[in-house]
This record gives sequence, structure tokens and C-alpha cells, in this order.
Amino acid sequence: MDIPLCPMEPKPQLLLTDPAALPLYRQHPGRFAGAIAPDGTACAAWAQSLDPLPVGLTLSCPPVPDEEECDRPLTMHYIDRCKQAFRPLLHEDAAFYCLRGAPTFAALRAAVLALGDLSGRTVIAELLVEDDEGRLADGTDVRAAVGVLQRIGVTTVILAAHDPTALTEALEMVAPYARLSIGVCAHSAWLRAQTLLYNTEIFLPAEHDDTGRLLEAVEAHQGGQVLARDHDDFILAPDGKNTHFIAPTIDISDEIECGPRLEEALIEAEDDAGALKLVLETEDDVIALEEYWYMISRPLCLCAESAELLEQGLRVYPGLALYDGTWEQSEEVVHYLEQKYGLIRL
Repeated sequence: MDIPLCPMEPKPQLLLTDPAALPLYRQHPGRFAGAIAPDGTACAAWAQSLDPLPVGLTLSCPPVPDEEECDRPLTMHYIDRCKQAFRPLLHEDAAFYCLRGAPTFAALRAAVLALGDLSGRTVIAELLVEDDEGRLADGTDVRAAVGVLQRIGVTTVILAAHDPTALTEALEMVAPYARLSIGVCAHSAWLRAQTLLYNTEIFLPAEHDDTGRLLEAVEAHQGGQVLARDHDDFILAPDGKNTHFIAPTIDISDEIECGPRLEEALIEAEDDAGALKLVLETEDDVIALEEYWYMISRPLCLCAESAELLEQGLRVYPGLALYDGTWEQSEEVVHYLEQKYGLIRL
């Protein structure tokens, strides 16, 4: 495959994660972008001793609630669960938070929203790629995941994989479409075997490796090209699992009511326009959207007369919804929904 290339960028930097590697930072301060402290106590100490290096904390995503234990919409319950788990761990000295361990991509997205409700700090998110087709454990396309995360406030994604080939493939898939920083959790041996860095800006040492060996591999890397970033002629509009590249003039279906016949309506609309339009009229419609979103395999346009109801729909839908002006909302509301949920205004 022909890969579009652009000139070499500066060498990637490392995130410091191991207290034993603190001397390395003091010897090579320019090679580190930040540090992730193991707990709040270390965060306070590191923030003081490593200044001006930004120091953050890892937040582990909690388990997803059992469907039988709570009422729908489940996403709202999970966001509340994340807030309960994260709130006591937030620290005034943390310059950023790194979310990891999410059981599904939808859970990771909900965790990002929860953290955004609690804190205005920078957010880093980890994505574990499971196969060489760029899929996460729940089947989500890694490009779809990045497409969503970069529009809801995540500034860096850290890609990881058990299989080195899967990591390489994922980087090649993501790099042309990423508008955020790409990080990689990798073994130094993987880096030594790489020709292209695929726009990687951050490295973390993988398990059974250490910061010193990874730093040596970064310094020794001779790859002189990176993938060009160019997709400004179309819109990346993931449905929460799959990637869709659309034009601003995409055909949108007639309104589909989120009532008791939603499942049938989605099947009937399968061969209709390029994007589906769902109208939200009640809170039960939001529940129906969450329950049947797995059937939506194309871009989704959401509309509601109530701004509050539209926000609820955007909160539970794990993709990036389109807005075509139906039930026109105020400019202030639309701007807020763009910033918070990545709403795509056509």
C-alpha cells in the first residue's frame, strides 16, 4: 500500500511512570512530556520536585452495572458510578488524568463524560487493541474510538496491544485521522523494529520493560517519515462502533420515532438514506435509543424540540451524532453540545 508521507517531526517524548526512573528525567528533562504518579501522595511530591514537568494520575474505570440491577438508561447509571469512583481520587496537583481499564468503548466514553463533569483537567485515554484489524475487545474500530474521543475533550490516546503486529496496524489506521496526540505503550524491542513512528508523540514502557531501555530505543530510532494527516474533505462520523466517512451534504432519512416500533423502523430504514434521523420526544425515547443503538450501522442524526432531551440522547449515544437544524436549538446550546458531546453540525 502506498503511504502518504510528510517530513520527519521531532522525536517522541516519554511519560514517566516508574519512581525508579526519576534520575533519568533529571538527566534528560527534554525527553519527557509528563509523569503519571501512582497515587495522590506521590502526585503531590512529584509535582513539587519535578516542576515544571506536568504530573498526572491514573483513574481506573469501574465495572459496568448489571442491566438487571438498575433502570435504564444504563449509561446514566454508569456515569454516576464513575463520578463516585473518581471524585475521591481527584487531586489538586494533578495536571491531567489518564483513564484506563474500561470494559467497553461505550464505558470509556461515559467515563470521559463523567470526568468532564467533575474536572476541567486534561484527559488521556488508553485503548487496548485486540487484533490486527484494529478492533478493541468489544469490536469497536480503533478509528471510530479515536474519532469520538478527540471530539469530547480527550487530548491524547495511548494505544496498547498484546500483539506487536496489532499495535503497528492500529497506528497505521489511526494516524491519518487523529487530531489529537497519539501515544503508545510498547516494548522497546517493538520500537527498534519499527521503520515509521506513525505520528507517535508519546511513549510509555510496556510491562516487563523499563523507561531506560525505551528511552534508548527512542533516541536510536532513525525513522525519517511519518504518515500525513489529511481528511479535511470529509467528516469522520462514527456510530459508536464502526467508522463512517461522510460528506456535509449526506442524505438524511425522514424522521424515525423512537417508540415501541423502533426496532422495526430501523430494519425498514436499512436501505434508506445515508444517515438515519431519530426524533426524541420523551425520556422513554432516550431509553429506546440506548437499547437499540447496536442496530444503527450508519451515521445518526438526532433531533428533539427540548434541548434537555437532546442532551440526554447525546449522553447515551456512544457515537458522534449529526445535527441538521431540525427543531432548531439556540447557538449557545448547539455550541455546548458540540464541545461536550462532539455533536457534528452539518
